[in-house]
Amino acid sequence: MTTTTTTSNQPAFNRILDNLSRRQLEFDFDFGGYNNFYTPERNIGQGAFGIVCEASDSQNNDKVAIKKIGHASATPTLARRTLREIRCLRYIEHDNIVLLKDIFRTKGSLGINVFLVMDLMEGSLHHVIHGSIEPLDWELISYFLFQLLKGLRFLHAAGISHRDLKPSNLLVNSDCHLRIADFGMAKLSLSEYYDDADEYCFYMTQHVATLPYRAPELLFVCQEHSVAVDMWAVGCILGEMILRREIFPGKSVSNQIKVLITRLGSPSLNVVSDIKCERTKRLIESFGDVEPWNWSDIITMGDRYNEYALDLIQNLLNYDQDERFNVFQAIEHEFLSEFNKNMEAEPTCPFKTKMDMAAVESLTHQELLEAILNDIKSADGMDDDRKENDNLSDVCSNSSEDGHLKTNNILVTNSNDLYDGSPSGSSEVDESSTTRTSLGSSSVMHSPSSSISASSSCHKCLNKTSVRKSKLLIKKTMVDEDDSLYNDEEEVTAL
Repeated sequence: MTTTTTTSNQPAFNRILDNLSRRQLEFDFDFGGYNNFYTPERNIGQGAFGIVCEASDSQNNDKVAIKKIGHASATPTLARRTLREIRCLRYIEHDNIVLLKDIFRTKGSLGINVFLVMDLMEGSLHHVIHGSIEPLDWELISYFLFQLLKGLRFLHAAGISHRDLKPSNLLVNSDCHLRIADFGMAKLSLSEYYDDADEYCFYMTQHVATLPYRAPELLFVCQEHSVAVDMWAVGCILGEMILRREIFPGKSVSNQIKVLITRLGSPSLNVVSDIKCERTKRLIESFGDVEPWNWSDIITMGDRYNEYALDLIQNLLNYDQDERFNVFQAIEHEFLSEFNKNMEAEPTCPFKTKMDMAAVESLTHQELLEAILNDIKSADGMDDDRKENDNLSDVCSNSSEDGHLKTNNILVTNSNDLYDGSPSGSSEVDESSTTRTSLGSSSVMHSPSSSISASSSCHKCLNKTSVRKSKLLIKKTMVDEDDSLYNDEEEVTAL
């Protein structure tokens, strides 16, 4: 009798849970005046500085991913990070970098909340790597790596460093198209824009999900770091695709340093002399003179041995950032010969992006807030009356006015021109209307099957077996909604 009662009450209990979950989702993703445009459907990720949901565009029912940066203007660090991400994505137009489709703001309890509307991808590289017990094909590994390096080449040419590369931040579709996502940590990596407070916050934002990809110059707290931090992460990601596990699985900063020294040996005196943290120096010196492992013991391949892959990893995972392979050397490596032989010339990152990123570093807290609002408004399709009302004072008032922007990366097109097989069976199309205006059509949003690489021949190089395996891995992981596609799982231990 008890079992029957419990079973009969289960549907009602599930409805209560579903209702609570829906209320929480609507609370987390209250779009203010833009609830008429977007409807949140499920939470698909969260991190230290934002949460992400899958949403439906109410005008055409297409699916998008919306990242909410809560309290974006609460502190100078949060405001600077928000402005960096906006400016980094707003003018970037590359096939291997996530597309910013829309941006708007709402009034929050601590300043403003900023919402970034982006492509909804089917999964992440993390799902592909860990979604099966079978090793990835070499062809698939090299193709994912090639696309990652293409996206980085575009960024690094402008001096922009992503600084948070990891498999969960590399989004993929079932046709193997890869896009780099989550630019919350990105910044212009030039010495004149080094900021101690920002670097301390970055250093203290630690979690096991990020540490395994963190470059030595960040772990050691060196005087300066450059775009080379991304290349270290690329080496770690390549190793993880081969082994299907992290190659440097540290649990804390000190443990991560220990793992590196145990496997790679002691860093050179040249590297140690650049460390600004005396505590870190003492920790490294306490290990003594450690001999490195053989690389074949670090990256164990067995009968799948690939000398080109091992050589590339060795050149990427170099303690000395000046000796480490840069993106141009890596993308021309023999390991990627199947794809890099027919590389076409790519457009460079717009000079305006570099200048806008540089300007962020010198702004005060008040200037950062004004810049965020101006950036949201500057490419907007709002009428003049709306613009007059959407000013800085609204942030601190009881007004419910929202700022809203449409970037110039949108082209109104038929949904059949976009990729198929998105999580909810739809694709991302953003059509213009009287309120939400597309500002230009300079960027055609190609389907991944036709523009998955700089050369269409790259996609043809992938055999059908590799693509089919990738589709199965991604679609399999999509069944479990708790396994987030956009999940950072970072924790802020100090700000």
